[in-house]
Amino acid sequence: MTTQRAALAVVLAISALVAGRLEAQGYRVRLDARGQSVSYQGVAVDSIPIAQVVTKPDGSLYSPDGYAVKCSNLSYCFFYRAGPLLHSVPLSTTADLVLWGFGLKGLSLHASGRYLTDAGSGSTWPGTEPNAQLLEGYLEYGSGWLLVRGGRQYQSSRLLPIGYDGAWARGRWDRTSLELTGYGGWGLGQAAVVPVTSPVLTPLDDWRPVKRQILAGGELAWMPGPVDLRAEYRREVDPELNYLVSERASLSLNARPARQFRVTGGADWNMDEGQVGSADLTVTYLGSRLTASAGGKRYKPYFNLWTLWGAFSPVPYNGFNASAQYKATNWLSLRTRGERYQYEAAEASSALVQTVDNGWRWSIGGTVTPNSKWTLDGAYLLEDGPGASSRYFDGSVTYQPSERIQVAAYGGRLYRPLELRYYDATGNWFGGRAAWGFANQMRIWADAQYFMDKRDRPDAAKTDWNQVRLRGGITVTFGSNADRRAPLPPARRSVP
Repeated sequence: MTTQRAALAVVLAISALVAGRLEAQGYRVRLDARGQSVSYQGVAVDSIPIAQVVTKPDGSLYSPDGYAVKCSNLSYCFFYRAGPLLHSVPLSTTADLVLWGFGLKGLSLHASGRYLTDAGSGSTWPGTEPNAQLLEGYLEYGSGWLLVRGGRQYQSSRLLPIGYDGAWARGRWDRTSLELTGYGGWGLGQAAVVPVTSPVLTPLDDWRPVKRQILAGGELAWMPGPVDLRAEYRREVDPELNYLVSERASLSLNARPARQFRVTGGADWNMDEGQVGSADLTVTYLGSRLTASAGGKRYKPYFNLWTLWGAFSPVPYNGFNASAQYKATNWLSLRTRGERYQYEAAEASSALVQTVDNGWRWSIGGTVTPNSKWTLDGAYLLEDGPGASSRYFDGSVTYQPSERIQVAAYGGRLYRPLELRYYDATGNWFGGRAAWGFANQMRIWADAQYFMDKRDRPDAAKTDWNQVRLRGGITVTFGSNADRRAPLPPARRSVP
């Protein structure tokens, strides 16, 4: 049994036994099980000898059965047929556990794990390997100004989310409005819950490090009243070759200079390459009926130094966006958002191809609530950018007769002419969902959708593909009597 499976087995076992075996301790358990049924179809490459190619009067080339072909050599011509129809039934079960009352005040155990599998014929649903995944599992101790953790943890910040097995500590001094955080350990894969050495990442082949990277970082926060200013530094090193995997720093700001205004933003610096990474700045107005924001953004993808992708010099884009939401009446709310963006120069030659380096997107929507039981919502989106454009519309009607019961019907349409492809694609869908909360701590929900996909081509590859998609799940939360009766912790005094 792997470490992942063993750790997850412990989490699930504790979750199942805690109610009857640890009455002296306080505990909180949340179990969530869900699944869906979905079909999908790709394409399969095929070829014919060049002597079998049929030439139409306009000079276009086709196979004898009507598929458009491309002849890249003197012997064969290639084309794509519709691939086999695959049916997947991804299932997942997640357990979250918190235990306290070990005889030491401020000590608690936190664990979160999940088990995933694909019960369908496709068995290729992404994210289901490894089947057992330990998301978090750590001991936490808090006493006054200090909070420490040890075990598997998940760090989320401007420097991209990352998991690691190690230690984390934070100290806070209210008088100076300062907060200092430090963390370190053995890192997991980027945006993954497995080490970078895991066989799940074998498509990376020889580029994968032999050993897990060593991770270390820290954050300094200054929070004087309406201002929250944070600076973070993170470094990753490959212990096998003792070379740098990643070194980055960031600065972020969240401020409220006036009652109705908020300013958020930040930037990160790629120290290992000496380049500016992503940055953004947004100003928001919060009125009684109108909420509006405007800002700018620069986004540049980031890859660790050991990967091959950085060699392709990813090009950043710069954009400006604005949004607004207006509560016209007590029952009508309107919203809109727009963005204009442009990519920086790629410094690559494309003499025979005319390229587009800018684009825009715009959406408008509204919500109608005639009373506390009914909600109607709709939205329309337009987008035009390099390589493709799309038009999107969706709407829903929700009825909630009580806090425990909710039913809804929805539908939509997506039209996406693919400028760099040989066909246009249209998707239409409609369906319904229902949720029922019972026994105070339990909730069950189900969703059924009919999806219609049409690929419009002037050859035999034209397809109409329809399917029924089903989803459902149940969530159960329970805890000790101490958890239900325990008073709220003392509030932290706000700084005027």
